[in-house]
Formats: sequence, C-alpha cells, structure tokens
Amino acid sequence: MKKRFFLIVIVSLLSACASTSKKPLSPAEQQANLLSAINKGGVRRIVVGDELRLILPNNCFFIKGTSRLKVSAYPTLDRLVTLLNQRKNFGIDVLTFTPTPDLQQETSDLARQQALAIEDYLLDQGLNIRIIVARAWDRQDQSPDRGVRFDGDQPQILATEIRTRHLLPEDSD
Repeated sequence: MKKRFFLIVIVSLLSACASTSKKPLSPAEQQANLLSAINKGGVRRIVVGDELRLILPNNCFFIKGTSRLKVSAYPTLDRLVTLLNQRKNFGIDVLTFTPTPDLQQETSDLARQQALAIEDYLLDQGLNIRIIVARAWDRQDQSPDRGVRFDGDQPQILATEIRTRHLLPEDSD
C-alpha cells in the first residue's frame, strides 16, 4: 500500500513539473542573455555614441597564422549575426588589425583574408545588411574619419573589430 501511494505521489509530481511551461523572456532579458553569451565568447563590446564596436581577439576565432575560422567560434559569430540584425539602418566595417607598425605584406594579406572570412561567415549566416566593408588596418590607417585604436589595445595583439555605423542618405542609393 505504501509503495502504491509513493508511486502515485511521484507520478503526480512529475506530471505537475512537466505541465508547467516556461515563461517567455522579455526582449530586454533576451538582449541581456545575448550580450552575456557574446562576452563569454571573448568579444569585447564598446558603444561610442551611435556606433557599436565589437572586438574579436583573433587567437579565439582563427586557427593560428591562417584565415580559417575555428569551429569553436561559430556559436559566438552566430550570436553576433543576431545582435547585428537587431540594429536597423546600419552599415558595418570589419577591420583586422595588423600586429606591427612596420607592416609586412604577408601580415597585411593575412589580415585582409581574416576580415573577409568574418564578413563571409556573417553574410552566410543571414546578416541582413546593405553595406559591409572588410579590410586590413594598421597604425598608418588611423585618421579621424576611420577612428583610432583604443587606449588599452596593444599593437602586437591581432584583433578583428566589427563597427556598425549609421547609413547616410547617400549610402542608401
């Protein structure tokens, strides 16, 4: 008798647990979870005015010395697509920094290939954008129009930066 009663109690508890539905997350909670997951993926996120800058350390995203993305980078890049698709009327620049001021051609070529690899992956995963530019970028490329390195950035660290920017009316043509 005790076994039967115990079995009935267990079955009723399990059915009660199974019937409770999860409350859907609010958009703010979804956004917070998305940003948290992106940060855990190694991406540094900086907001400067209307511009969003995402810093991707290349050692976490690329196989060393190549432009091939690591499989472990895919989930974070997929989350970046979700985040970037939420920003309307924005263009995107994908900039890969070269590690030394005395730019060597092969380093510049690798940086350009890495920027293109990120661009291609984002577009393949459904990035909805009208303008996207990928390029290598070193200290010589700094200008007020293009922006500058962040104070804490070390020149020997190779990183890819994704910058969003408002599209101007002439960009829409």
